[in-house]
Amino acid sequence: MRYHHLHITLCCFSLAILAVACNSKAYQNLNARYNGYFYADQYVNEVYQSIENAYDYNFNDILKIYPEIDSSTIQSSSAQLDDAFKKSSQVIEWYPNSDWVDDNYLVIGKIRYLRAQFQYALETFQYVYNKTEDDDARQKALILLMRTYMDMGEIDKAKEVIDYIELEKLSVENTLEYRLQSAYLYQRQGEIEQMREALTDIADYIPEKDLRARAHFILGQLAERDADFPQALSYYDEAIRGTPPYELEFHTKLRQLAVIDVSSEEQIEKAYKTYDRLLDDGKNAEYQDKIFYSMGRLEQRRGDLEKAITHYLLALEVEQPNARTQGLASLRIAQIYFDEYENYQYASVYYDSTVIKLPKDEPGFEYIEQRQLVLKELVTELNIIEKNDSLLNLSELNEVSLDAFLDRYLDERDAQEKAKKKSERPQNTFSGANVINDTPSPNGPSDGTWYFYNIVAQGQGQLEFQQRWGNRQLEDDWRRSRKMNSTLVADNEETETQEQNETNANETLTDRPNDRTSEKERLIATIPSSTEQIEQANQEIAQAYFNCGRIYRFGLEREDLSEQAYLRLLERYPTTNLRLEALYSLYTLNEEKNFNKAEGFKTTIIEDYPDSLIAKLLINPDYLLEKEQRSQALQLVYAEAYDMYESGNYVEADQIVKKALRDFEDVEFLANVELLSAILKGYTESIFSYEQSLVDFCDKYPEGELHNYAKNLLNKLSPAKEEVIRDTDFEFSEDFKQLHLVSVTFSESVYEQDMIQSFIELFNEDNFSKQRLSVGSLKFDESKNITILFVNSFKTKSAAETYNLALTEAFNDLDLPTDANFHNFAISRDNFTLLFEDKKLEEYLAFNKRFYK
Repeated sequence: MRYHHLHITLCCFSLAILAVACNSKAYQNLNARYNGYFYADQYVNEVYQSIENAYDYNFNDILKIYPEIDSSTIQSSSAQLDDAFKKSSQVIEWYPNSDWVDDNYLVIGKIRYLRAQFQYALETFQYVYNKTEDDDARQKALILLMRTYMDMGEIDKAKEVIDYIELEKLSVENTLEYRLQSAYLYQRQGEIEQMREALTDIADYIPEKDLRARAHFILGQLAERDADFPQALSYYDEAIRGTPPYELEFHTKLRQLAVIDVSSEEQIEKAYKTYDRLLDDGKNAEYQDKIFYSMGRLEQRRGDLEKAITHYLLALEVEQPNARTQGLASLRIAQIYFDEYENYQYASVYYDSTVIKLPKDEPGFEYIEQRQLVLKELVTELNIIEKNDSLLNLSELNEVSLDAFLDRYLDERDAQEKAKKKSERPQNTFSGANVINDTPSPNGPSDGTWYFYNIVAQGQGQLEFQQRWGNRQLEDDWRRSRKMNSTLVADNEETETQEQNETNANETLTDRPNDRTSEKERLIATIPSSTEQIEQANQEIAQAYFNCGRIYRFGLEREDLSEQAYLRLLERYPTTNLRLEALYSLYTLNEEKNFNKAEGFKTTIIEDYPDSLIAKLLINPDYLLEKEQRSQALQLVYAEAYDMYESGNYVEADQIVKKALRDFEDVEFLANVELLSAILKGYTESIFSYEQSLVDFCDKYPEGELHNYAKNLLNKLSPAKEEVIRDTDFEFSEDFKQLHLVSVTFSESVYEQDMIQSFIELFNEDNFSKQRLSVGSLKFDESKNITILFVNSFKTKSAAETYNLALTEAFNDLDLPTDANFHNFAISRDNFTLLFEDKKLEEYLAFNKRFYK
């Protein structure tokens, strides 16, 4: 019984000791670290590594320090992250007194950050920073806060966190991590020099070998970009130490080859031996385009541009292409033709290829796309000139010469097609046979052949093929995605196919002569023959030259070529309707760089086009401002005249309008005033002068709202003319309380209208200047060549009589020759209408003698 009690006592004591032990900090630390945190942290690091492995680094651009987080990678790692989150949460719940609570909170914050739950991640890191007493955990929380704000795009807040980090006495590990994150921040902001400084300080001390290799590779790229090739080679040597990932190692080797001393033949030979080994290595099958691209860059550094183009073309023809490398190879070729050879047609072809193949996230893609569009527009104009020139030259050949030319063209075409069929035999393995080995001539075709041989058209055809079918090897059944696997069958069929192709080709070419007549007719139909067709072709060339001048200047910023295009236009087509604009473009091109030349173009414009807006601006740079001021002043005068018109004061309105037409010129609003002047004639003169004024206005302004309004008034005029009412007892109206005119009739066979009209206008100015009288004219009787002038307007019959008597005396003093058709007389507005309608001049003169002084 005593032993039994002792046993119970010992068990209770053991349980008490165990309970105390379970609650001890050491026990909680042990379980928190190895039962929770270790596995949670390991899972998160594995996800980071998955992101690293899945990321497609762009080795042709400055490498990113860290890969961007891909949501698909996070989604595929969802189970790992869930497990890590669960373990860290359990540690925090089960072992709240352990030293690993803060570390597990950091793991949870990382998981939330990876899942783009940024707000929750921020709260977690901020909690650790505010609550922890562990310096290391607090510093890590700040660095993770900084990175989270960076990925949120909150750069200002990331910089605010930096201010807090700078106050910390960071550990070595945290210092390296902080410097790396700072470098990454500089890189994201495009502050490359600051990034370089940050990486240079820490590159050798980064503990992770892959990240260390990447940092050295980036520094090598920056040195290479600055043409510091020895320094770049040194960094690349560091990047390749310690067996980095194969892709990084491979690209580092290519970079090393690209920065060797190009003046050393020994190093060049050594480089090509390395290239050969890389090409022969089966592991590099998917990297062959990158190898050829690197070879092209090496030759471009050496200055051998034709070899460089050849290598870039090889990069475009590999069996397993990479879109980015293909796009960059096309871009390199395009830049060589653009910058070095200034062959914009070839450059356009490869810029088109670049835009199709190059991923849109490539730095500078928008600029590349813009240049591609400009070149496409330019090449369209150059092709118009080339094509039309070729056709015009052919149009000048006689029938025999043209027939001989077409025979030569068709013979050459047949020979090229036959050679092409032979070159398109299928290849079993990759070789240069699939590649266009002949580098295109930098200056383009120069053999004077038919214009259909067009490198741009060929290039566009290739691009359309690639867009539809991809980059496929030249082989049988190239349309099929699946090929027969039997080598024996393929080998047996290959010989038969080649023989059959050659037989078909020969048969086709043999049959061609039978079709020559129809082909010649088809080609001849494209050649301009009529005067209209030739003129149309020349107009198209002139417009193309003008467009080229604009594109060279504003699209390519080549003012020298722009000036050449405009000068060539004026040289070939001196009377073109584009001459004024071309002259002005030449003036502005030389305005700052060649004053005397610019003044010559300016003088020509002013002398040959004095009424043009350009000439007026060259004479007076403030012309438009002053014109607007005149327009505003005229609108005020118009408003005054219109008020008079609406209130029935037609004579006063007519006088204001006539003065405005004398005082103002070269004002767009003048059309409104002229229309009001025409309308007033219906009230101050006659229905016939009103009609004629509307006709003249419509002829002067053939379109627009005012034209439509005047045309509508004309359409309503005919019924109004029929409403002229005559008294049955007499021909002319005895209503003398109307407005009056003074008319002059004369035969133009005896008198010159200008002489008579000028005399009357001078008479008015000397004797009646305050009344603002005007003189109009109409053909009175065309059969007798009689014209009628009329002076208007007089408010009363007596005023018209007074004026007419004074005018008669002036005519007597003038000693005019005697003529039966010369008369001057006062007449009312209605009677003027009746007289002009019936032409009864003698009857009216008798009526006038009876009622007028």
